Amino acid sequence: MKTFLDAATLLREAQQSTGLADWGSDQLPQVLALLVDALNQEAALHERGAQAARARLLDVMCSRLKLIEDRKRYPGIAAEAIAKPIIVMGLPRAGTTFLHNLLSQDPGNRSPQTWEIMFPSPPPEPGSYAADPRIAQCDAALRTQGFMERELQGIHPFGAERPEECNFMWELSLQSVNFMAFWNVPSYTAQLMKIDFRAIYREHRQMLQHLQHRYRRDRWVLKTPAHNLWLNELLTVYPDACLIQCHRDPAKIIASLASNFVALRKTFSDVELSGDFGMLEAQARGMRNIAAIRAQPEFKDRFVDAHYLDVQADPMGMVRRIYSHFNLPLGAEREAVMKAWLARDVTAHASGHRHTYSLADYGLDNARVDAVLGDYIRDCHVQLER
Repeated sequence: MKTFLDAATLLREAQQSTGLADWGSDQLPQVLALLVDALNQEAALHERGAQAARARLLDVMCSRLKLIEDRKRYPGIAAEAIAKPIIVMGLPRAGTTFLHNLLSQDPGNRSPQTWEIMFPSPPPEPGSYAADPRIAQCDAALRTQGFMERELQGIHPFGAERPEECNFMWELSLQSVNFMAFWNVPSYTAQLMKIDFRAIYREHRQMLQHLQHRYRRDRWVLKTPAHNLWLNELLTVYPDACLIQCHRDPAKIIASLASNFVALRKTFSDVELSGDFGMLEAQARGMRNIAAIRAQPEFKDRFVDAHYLDVQADPMGMVRRIYSHFNLPLGAEREAVMKAWLARDVTAHASGHRHTYSLADYGLDNARVDAVLGDYIRDCHVQLER
C-alpha cells in the first residue's frame, strides 16, 4: 500500500516553515500520527487528494504554531473577554448556515471568516481587515484543496470572506469533525468521539480571543451543528452562551448531509461508500444530548428554537425573536443591513447550483428516519416536508 503522508515529516516541515516548535500540547504529535495512519490506511486517497490533504494539514499546523507564538508575544490576548456569544446549532442542513450569515450582517456582531480561521496570525486589524493579503492566500488554498468545485459550492459555499463554522477552528487542534467529513477515517473518528472536548473548547476560546484582540465588536456569532454532540463541554467554557437550536424534518436533512459527505470525499478519493455514513444515529445522539440539557431548569431560557420553514418564510421575524429573547439591541439601521443582504442572497440562490438528494440514495426511507428520530420530531414539534 502506498503511503502518501508521514507524520514526522509534517511536524518537521511545519517547524522549519515557521521557525517555531511549541505545539502547546504534548499530545499533538500522537493525534497527528493517528490521523495520518487513518489517511494512509483507510481513506483511499487519490494522488490529488493526498496532496490536498497534506497541504491542508501543513496549513493548520503552521497556523497553530504561529497562534501559540502570538499568545506569548502579545500577553493582552489572554485577557480578552468572550461574553455571551450567539451560537447557532441544531440539525445540520436545517438553515444553520443561512441564519449564521444573516446574523453576521449586524454591524455589532462578529463572525470568524474563513481566511482568519485558516491564517489567524497576526491578529487581524479593522483598518486592513477587508484588504488583508491573507484573503487571497486563503482563496488560493481553498482552490488548491478542491473546495471551490461547483458541486461543493452548491451544497456549502466556501470562500475566504464567508463566515465559517467552529469545526474549522477545531482543525488547529487536529481534532475536528471536518476530517471525518473530508476523509473516510473510521479509526480516527472512533477516537475523536472519546476525547474530552473541554480542551478543544478552551482552544476555541483562545482563537476568539486572538481574533478580537485588535478587532472587537459587541459579540461573536458562531455556528456548527457539531456542538450538539458536546454541548455540556461547550457550556463549561461559554456558560453565558445564547443558543439557537435549528430544526428541520430529519428526512430532509439526513439525505442532504449524506450527499454533502459524498461530494466532499469525492474531492479526495475515487472510492464511493454506500449508506448514510452513520449520520442518522449521530444526529439522534445529538438531539438526545440537547434535550437532556434543555430539561435542566437553569437552561430553560437559554435557547431559541428556529424552525426551518419559519425562518424561510420570515427571516427577519426570526431575527427579531432571537434579539428579543436575548435582550439584544436591534433597531432600524441593523435591520436595514440584514434586509439588504437578504435581497442579495435571494438573487445568488436563484442563479446557483441546485443541491439534489433523496433518502433512497443512502439506503434509508421515512420509516427508518422516524424510528430513530421520532421522539425528536414529536417533542420539538418539527414541521414535516414530505
